[in-house]
Amino acid sequence: MADETPSIQFCFDYISPYSYLAATQVRTLAERLDIPVTWQPLNLPRLIKLSGNLPPSTIRNKARYLLRDLKQMAAHLNVPFHMILPGAFDSRPAIAATQALNGADREEMARAVFDGLWADGIDYGREDWLPALLAAKGLPADRVLDADAYSQQMQAINDATAAAHKAGAFGAPTFFLQGMGRRQLFWGVDRMNYLERVVAQIRAGQ
Repeated sequence: MADETPSIQFCFDYISPYSYLAATQVRTLAERLDIPVTWQPLNLPRLIKLSGNLPPSTIRNKARYLLRDLKQMAAHLNVPFHMILPGAFDSRPAIAATQALNGADREEMARAVFDGLWADGIDYGREDWLPALLAAKGLPADRVLDADAYSQQMQAINDATAAAHKAGAFGAPTFFLQGMGRRQLFWGVDRMNYLERVVAQIRAGQ
């Protein structure tokens, strides 16, 4: 018998501004739908390479459009937004530290990092930006990983990235909805309303 209990996997990377915008909405979505959400960090540059995709910043007209679109979407969602230039920081220490956590701790970490980078405007150019961010958010300093733990968690992230690509992902944010024995992909913060509609259909047995 097919599983009739829907669940969502939210795939993201901190270098993705649209992942930040999605992250501001995931908790309310989960509460509204009364549905479990797993926060799964991915290595977005690796996913882009695996899928043969191109970073938006490499396409001049698209980059110009997306900057305007991001500002408009942030205003529509009524959330703060500070633009970060593509390639300005390395998200891997943060996604590895997030991968090392589970459940509510992982979500707490993800929300804090997203807010610190894209809402609070933390100085991501400094070498110790992640410890500084954790301190500013009141989170434990030991969440910054040593070299061995970092390597282990990045392997787990790269495995998750490969699995997401195999399931059809090509960018972030990506949502995987599991329900009625099916796994459906939704890409982008502007597809969260479609996801919500499909959850309603699954619960109605459609």
